[in-house]
Amino acid sequence: MSRLKLVLCLIVVILRIARWSKATAVECGVPQIGGNELIVHGQETAPGDWPWHVALYHRKARSIDYACGGTIISEQFVLTAAHCVMNKANGFQLSPNRVFVRMGIHDLEQFDPKSAQHHEVGKIHKFANYSRLIDDIALLELSTIIRFNEYVQPACVNLEPNITGVYGTVVGWGLTEDDETAPVLKRAEMPVIDPLTCLKSDRVLFGQTLHEGLFCAGYTNGTSVCNGDSGGGLFIRRANTWFVSGIVSFSQIRAGGTNYCYTKGYGAFTRVERYLAWIREITGMALVPESEVRVCDIGSDSDTSEINFFPRHCGVYLTSRVVGGQNARVFEFPWMALVATEERMLCAGTLINQRYVLTAAHCIRNPLPDKVILGEHTIGQGKDCNENNDCALPVREYSVACVIVHPGFSFRRLHNDIALLRLTANVTFEDHIQPICLPHTEELRRYQPPRYIVSGWVDDSNALWKEIMSPIEPSICEQNINSSRIARTRISGLVNGQICAEPRYPKLTDSCSSDSGAPLGWGGELHGTRFVQFGVTSFTISCVQSSPTVYSNVSHYMPWIYAMMAP
Repeated sequence: MSRLKLVLCLIVVILRIARWSKATAVECGVPQIGGNELIVHGQETAPGDWPWHVALYHRKARSIDYACGGTIISEQFVLTAAHCVMNKANGFQLSPNRVFVRMGIHDLEQFDPKSAQHHEVGKIHKFANYSRLIDDIALLELSTIIRFNEYVQPACVNLEPNITGVYGTVVGWGLTEDDETAPVLKRAEMPVIDPLTCLKSDRVLFGQTLHEGLFCAGYTNGTSVCNGDSGGGLFIRRANTWFVSGIVSFSQIRAGGTNYCYTKGYGAFTRVERYLAWIREITGMALVPESEVRVCDIGSDSDTSEINFFPRHCGVYLTSRVVGGQNARVFEFPWMALVATEERMLCAGTLINQRYVLTAAHCIRNPLPDKVILGEHTIGQGKDCNENNDCALPVREYSVACVIVHPGFSFRRLHNDIALLRLTANVTFEDHIQPICLPHTEELRRYQPPRYIVSGWVDDSNALWKEIMSPIEPSICEQNINSSRIARTRISGLVNGQICAEPRYPKLTDSCSSDSGAPLGWGGELHGTRFVQFGVTSFTISCVQSSPTVYSNVSHYMPWIYAMMAP
């Protein structure tokens, strides 16, 4: 299969997402409370209706002033308009210490610590080509991690380019029809207007500003955006999920020498979908526009409908004594997979059934894998044999049809670092190619092994390696992370869905990138004692001997894994 045919699968099958979301703690675009127009002639909202909308403030000398709105899109990033972080007096970008955000608030005049949060801004990312009303988009990188709860949630980021004619909802604390700031959050529903109609409404204004990164929305009857609404989002609802599709940028100014908005004209919005590549680069979020992907519609594939997704004959492991790190025996880990392109090896993975390989999401970011190699023991060696001349059959190569990355994966922070590779054909099980077991029963998902075995191809060896690992308390692991170099780059503590372990014996070798995606497992009770995978290698805190390693917790992600595979 050619590289052009390989695609990153966009998970849009609504029934699967609904099934998986039942076990997901935080899901973008879904309010946790409340019911579910700005805000001029809009309607008041209830607390928790729009948990992703934030208030952006400016510090001025000894005072603080509400300036704009914004939208939470991840645990550390807020999306807003670029002009919201500019100094009106001199036109320069504000220093991050002059900007902060508050979220979980409903009334600007009240800050309830039970529901609201205050976050300082660590860094401002303004689109490089921003110039007044063009490319009006910015990302606020917060100094602290957002604590998601029923009043504070992220919105999903819109990936769909065609939104003309679709009705969206804008929320904000902007001026009302009485030219007064609305202390209570209001909302207004308005349609996205086609470019020609927008241009005809005001050729002077929109003739100079309308471009592919901008769209118009609203009515000419008085329902529009106004001063103070800038930076907030226009949200489009699909299948009970809200997507931020636009950012309030500007509106027409009324006559008479004021700077107030003209409420009987269309509002201008930055088109979020046009800036996906930039947002991905800054945040590390796995945002892939539909124009760049093919949906991996597994449920409609007759070839996969007969697959036993959790094979009964899995994880057959003849335990051998492991003291420190040492080479694995041939046939010892028959589920090991090498994830590769035609040019090079990318990562390790595990065969979990006839059609799927489990690996880490960061392994397949760029380039995408072409194939997986199964039955390998010593890379580059023609025949793999044990001491008694018990030799394995040749390795087998299988092409990758597509990949399924966890939708919450963050390359920047390595959260939700898990992915599935779907193969183009069913794997034939042989002595040296067998599936690993997953913790798909409630008992196994609750089970916490006293120790683990990790296997992979580490940096300094072409032969398959194994190591005994001991689990580490999250607090101790976080101390290691916070004192390491990576804490100053992109990683900060553990999150739900991660586990940590360290070598039980002094390591004989340092291991880092090349064992990414490798399995962390131990014996569990499943049709007898079987080898069960509990972790996927995500990152090593430091490339030194005895350094802890962080793994994606397979038990935590079992609902997602099943939902992505099940027909």
